[in-house]
Order: sequence, then C-alpha cells, then structure tokens
Amino acid sequence: MLRGSIITVLSTNEQEAIKLASMLGKRDRGEERVYYRKIGELVRSVLIPSPSSILDEAIALSISSSFYFRVNNEVTWLDGEKALLLEASGIPGVVLADDANLFMRYFGELSISKFVSEFRELDPEVPDRGIVYVDRAFNVRGVGVVVLGYALTQVSVHDEFIAYPMNLEVEVRSIQVLDEDQDSVLPGTRVGLALRNVRLEDIEGVQALVRPGTKFINSINDFSRFKWSDDAREVHVVFNGIKVMGKVEGNNITLARELPMASGRALVINVNARPRRPRIMGYAIINA
Repeated sequence: MLRGSIITVLSTNEQEAIKLASMLGKRDRGEERVYYRKIGELVRSVLIPSPSSILDEAIALSISSSFYFRVNNEVTWLDGEKALLLEASGIPGVVLADDANLFMRYFGELSISKFVSEFRELDPEVPDRGIVYVDRAFNVRGVGVVVLGYALTQVSVHDEFIAYPMNLEVEVRSIQVLDEDQDSVLPGTRVGLALRNVRLEDIEGVQALVRPGTKFINSINDFSRFKWSDDAREVHVVFNGIKVMGKVEGNNITLARELPMASGRALVINVNARPRRPRIMGYAIINA
C-alpha cells in the first residue's frame, strides 16, 4: 500500500528553492510548484509555495511532514519570518545554511537550529489526522466529480467522508495516485479521489474531507505567542491546510468558522503586521 511524504521547501531565493526541490523529486507537468518522486511504496511530494504569500507557505507547512530551509550569507528579515513559520509548524526538517555560525547567531534561540546539517533526504512518517486536505475540485467526463489533495488519513475505495465546510456526505468511488488506480492509500499520499453521488456545484469551495463523527472546535485556547510579533485583533488560523479567520481575545482565539478537530499545530498569522515585522504571531497545539 502506498504511503506518502510531504515536504515544503522554503527560501528567500526562489531559484534556490527550485534547485533544492529538483534534488528531491521531479517536476510534475500539470503542477508547476510540485515535485514528485516514487521510491518503492513511498510517494514523495515536494511543495514550493509562492514566496510572495505567507498564507500559501503556512498552508503548505500545515500539511507537511518535513521541511527544507535554504539560507544564504545575506540573512534578511524575510529569512527570520520563514524561520519563525518553521518554528511554529513544529515539524522536523533540514536547514541548509551557507554559514552555520551565522545562522546560529541569528536563530540559535529557535529549536529549528538543531536541524542545521548537510543535505540529506528526509521522509518521516505522516501521522493519521483523520482528514483529506483538498486543493482542487472539478468534473471529469465519464467519471464525475474529482477532488485533488493530500490524504492525511488512510483512504480506501467506498470510504465515506463529510465535505467541509458544506457538511455534505460523499463516498469515495475510486482513488488515483500518479495516474494509477489504488484500492487504498496511507497518510501523506497525493491523491485524486472520484466522488460518488455529488455535483460539483454542491461542493464548491471544499477545503477538506473529514471522517463522519469528527468533532469540531470553534475556539483556540492558550496559543503560544512569539515575542517578536505584533499584537493583532484579527488573524488567520491555518490548520491541516484549512484557513479560517479568528478574533484574538487575550490568549484565546474565537474562530469565524468551526475547524475539524485533529492532532497537530494551528499556525496563527497576522497578515497586517507592521512593515518588516514577522507576520507569524504564534501557534496552538491541538489534540484530538
């Protein structure tokens, strides 16, 4: 049975990020910013989120099992922001620094400093979070509605899910991975799922498929703030690829829409931070 590894590559130099991703996988012709490599039963997905969008970077990291961070000798505030985003994610990774001593001088206080090393391949097991993150939905002639995304849980043909946020029951009709049919896949795998008895207009804006019976949360309590960040009243909360708005009240965040409850870290992003101030406000550890 196929299993997956999801890697996010970050760098302030996009060409360096692309070069690094090409060392880990091969570019997919249909997805400009995704590279893949199949190693036996492992399907590695390498994501290069747009460096101009902090939310794209947060979404990619929130579904990833590891990261690679490329830092050159000219450390900028954007390197610092990306370092804080990686710190908030809590996932393991590889930090490739041109000057390790310089990196430690700037970021030695962060736990990601322990990941400074030479290049190595890293594919940790993806924990089962009980959801499928969805990034696209479309119709295929003769098949029907298909969603593309990342299985963050084991998925099998005939499994039933709830489409989030429209709260609509769907059934998995078939599974494809790299254009090959599968009966079942393990967490971390990039999947195309054909859905039964649903119209595309019914699931417009779908962000995830969640297991029936999944609990939901409407607030986050006691999130951890970074001392380098600005205060904010309204923030974006990114959790397992899902993005919602939230209102900050002390150390609590009231969510504008419920989030499916799973184990992991929710990233708290303040897109309205002052210029040259990190937009990563902090994170919250959520246990299902």
